[in-house]
Amino acid sequence: MFTMLKMSQGARKTQEINKKGLNKKDSNPIDYKIVGSDGVIWKGRNIQENQLKAFLGISISTLYDLDLTSGSYYVEGYVWLRYKEVPEWMREWDLEIYECPLKTVGFINVVEAQDFKTQLEPSKPTLDDDGHYIQWLEYSGKFIATSLDLSLFPFETIVLPLCIELDDLYAGESDVEYLPSGQVITAPPSINGYSLKHCDVIPYINTYQTNWGFQYANSYFNKQNFSAYQAFRIETTLTRDPWNSFVNIFLPLVIVMIIVITAPLVAIQDYQTKLAIPASALLVLVFLQDGYKKILPPGLNYPTLADLIYTFNMFITIMVFLWSLIQTKLYFASQLNGGQLKQAQLAGLMDNQFFLITLFFSLCAPYLFYKSCRR
Repeated sequence: MFTMLKMSQGARKTQEINKKGLNKKDSNPIDYKIVGSDGVIWKGRNIQENQLKAFLGISISTLYDLDLTSGSYYVEGYVWLRYKEVPEWMREWDLEIYECPLKTVGFINVVEAQDFKTQLEPSKPTLDDDGHYIQWLEYSGKFIATSLDLSLFPFETIVLPLCIELDDLYAGESDVEYLPSGQVITAPPSINGYSLKHCDVIPYINTYQTNWGFQYANSYFNKQNFSAYQAFRIETTLTRDPWNSFVNIFLPLVIVMIIVITAPLVAIQDYQTKLAIPASALLVLVFLQDGYKKILPPGLNYPTLADLIYTFNMFITIMVFLWSLIQTKLYFASQLNGGQLKQAQLAGLMDNQFFLITLFFSLCAPYLFYKSCRR
């Protein structure tokens, strides 16, 4: 009914609600209360006694082409529905859904819907050995994750959701349970730099702050401009390979900072090298940061772990440059009163102390930043 309409993003507000108060037995119109995740209580009516009772299964055969800048990725797989019978009231309401209940399954977080492909297999439900009808829906398309947590980048763990719902049946008109049938992901995801941690299927109720223009929803839910549907969220959790992340993003930084931190140990007489090292290193750090920034979403409203570490090391580099500049100025000033040798010895001692201080903070800062990003 509303499948294509619901695929558009931003047109709805979703939340999980507690179904414990849902009465599924009484045939007469009843009142029930459901508490939303935001604490708001809403009341519904007219729960069907003769619900569509079924079991839903899902598999992901391929997950690939993750784009962190947009939060999109491609998924291919199957959804299937098992049931013994379909309520007669559905025949009068929608003959197509009655004959093929799997057609009520819609995908919520699909993008580029014009390229999204589905195919029923077989064209009509088939009878299984245990007396249940079963039918499969093959799907293939581009999905989006709107809330990726990249605060620990490049050591982050991300969750890629695939959300499906029963588009044509209000909550209370269906009683569909998830039926595990082995591994959800049948093959390792083809995403470079990430490894599969686990995959979970989470049933929930998907709510919208609209009745989609259907006034019957106002009386059914006993609430204006509201509707709710059974839904399932398949969460694929991926973790980035720490060694690969270190080699590609932080190893060049470590090499550059070793040169920067040891720059104060260069003799003051070689002041040109002493000044050139941090100045050149700062430009290198800017290019290195720009490299990893290209794979992150633009305009993140929080700094990542890599941002904090790179920014801190840029600050250290600037401090080393200023320190070298001050030491050089004092060294040349000492030439006016003939204390050049004494100043060189004093500069060497102070440079050693400055080196130890910068080394200490450079070793401690990454751990502290990591702890702060995990909160």
